[in-house]
Formats: sequence, structure tokens, C-alpha cells
Amino acid sequence: MLEVVFSSSTKGSMKIAKNYKETSNISGPIIYIGEKPKKVERKKHFEGKAIGGSSEDVVCIGFNLDIGDISGELNGIERRNIFQPLEEEFYTDNNEQERFFTNQRQDMEKLMSAAKSGIPIRMWTSNTPYSTCGFYFVCNALRDIDCEISVVSLPFYNVTDNQIVTYSDWGQIEPGKFYGFLPLERQLSQMEKRLLSSEWCNLVKENSPLRAIVNGKLISVPEDFYDHILLKNIPDDEFLMARLIGKILGNYELGVGDGWYALRIIKMIDENKLIVIENKENSHVYSKILKKNYV
Repeated sequence: MLEVVFSSSTKGSMKIAKNYKETSNISGPIIYIGEKPKKVERKKHFEGKAIGGSSEDVVCIGFNLDIGDISGELNGIERRNIFQPLEEEFYTDNNEQERFFTNQRQDMEKLMSAAKSGIPIRMWTSNTPYSTCGFYFVCNALRDIDCEISVVSLPFYNVTDNQIVTYSDWGQIEPGKFYGFLPLERQLSQMEKRLLSSEWCNLVKENSPLRAIVNGKLISVPEDFYDHILLKNIPDDEFLMARLIGKILGNYELGVGDGWYALRIIKMIDENKLIVIENKENSHVYSKILKKNYV
């Protein structure tokens, strides 16, 4: 069974989940923020089971397909240029972007090889734009391959121990808890695979700068689609860019990455809508002190 996820963080968690061992995690090093929890609380935190298989049987199709040009090769120059403004200001390691695309390419090759070899494929999807885009993209890639595909869709909430826990992304799930969602697994029919493949092809033809979930449907939207959220939360006084992005990520669980908000803020700076008051750390774009330009 090959597990397919759509973010790097979820890939790390899923690799642990494949052969999760509760005792080894409890005995490992832990950092606490605030008061150290009681032993019984700590044990409960690490309760879980493995979902089985090898940790090597996990791939991430995380090309951030909800943003940017999707008309060409996914590791082509069009895709690489999307984050160029952020790369230039944020990353000190020039090879980081190259490693990202190399890993993505290798995981994509592993997925295609598994499908052609008859290895069952299980996709873990959520109602975030990047995950839905990745799901549709994989359906299109596997459109003409006769392979067994199942899907585990993240529910909006789960009731455990008389508590209701809400979710927006698989990255919120602890490795030992993935097994609890296996009863939600369903088979993906050939008809559904072809339908979602066609949806992806339509999005490619439209090739909008951005794709978002609107009323439960993945659609093309303009690049300023989320700008109203930024503008609504920008204070009148000076503010730290990182703090603004953190506030938005905490208050609006839309599945939009911090990088996209950063790119839109940089755009507002370029358009003179925001003024850079100070660069607290030149190596980190998020450390900018900004203020509205009222001119």
C-alpha cells in the first residue's frame, strides 16, 4: 500500500504512523511549553496504533498546485518562479528550492511506478485548496492506468471522549491517531477518477493565478482573492509582518500557506500600499516592520 499525502509535514507524520510504536514515543525526548503534564495525560497524548506497512511507502505530491501557473511542467521554470520573490529575501540556502523540486519529482516517479505495478494506492485528502488540487492532479495523472485507489477524506470534526475536535488539515493529526480514520476509507471508482481528472484539465485550461474552495467546490479565482482578509487585519499602527501572518493563519483556517500571504504582502509593498519601516533581520522577510501608506 502506497500512502499519498499532499504536504511535507503530513508526509513526516505518515512515515511515523506506518509503524507507530506508542512506547518508543513516550520514552523519547519531549519539550514542554508551560507546566509539565501529568504522567496519565502524557500517556494519553501518545496513545495510538500503527496503520501498517513500511515508512518508505509514503509519497508527498505537494507542488502547491493551488497557486501559480499550472499549464506547464510542475518542476518547470513557471512553477519555480512563483516563489522567487520569497526565495530571494528569505532563503539563505540557494539549494533549498532545488531539493524541494527534486523530492517532488522522485515522489511522483514513485507514485507512477507503484500504479503501473499494481500496488494499491491510498490518498489522504482534506478540504484545503492545495490538497484538493493535488488530489485532482493525481487522478488526472493516473487517469489511464488501471490501478486500485482508495481515499480517506479528513472529516470536519471528530467526537472523542465526549469532546468535539475540529480539523482543517491532516497536518493537525498526530502520527498515532491516523489509524482511527481508516474506517472512513472508500474505494475510488474509475468513473470518479475520470470526472476529477476532467475537473483538473479544466483548471489547467483556465490557468488562473490562484485556486480556492468556494461553497465546497474547487474553482479558479483571481490572485487578490484573499487580499480582503489581509486588509481587514492590517492594524493602523506599525506591525510585524510575521505577527500579521500568524494572526491570519490562526483565525482563518482556509488551508492557505503562510508563503502566499507573504507574497501578497510583498506585492502590497511593491505597490506602495505598505511602507517598510525597519528590517529587523535582513535574512528573514517576515521580520519586516510595516505600516499602511496613507498617501
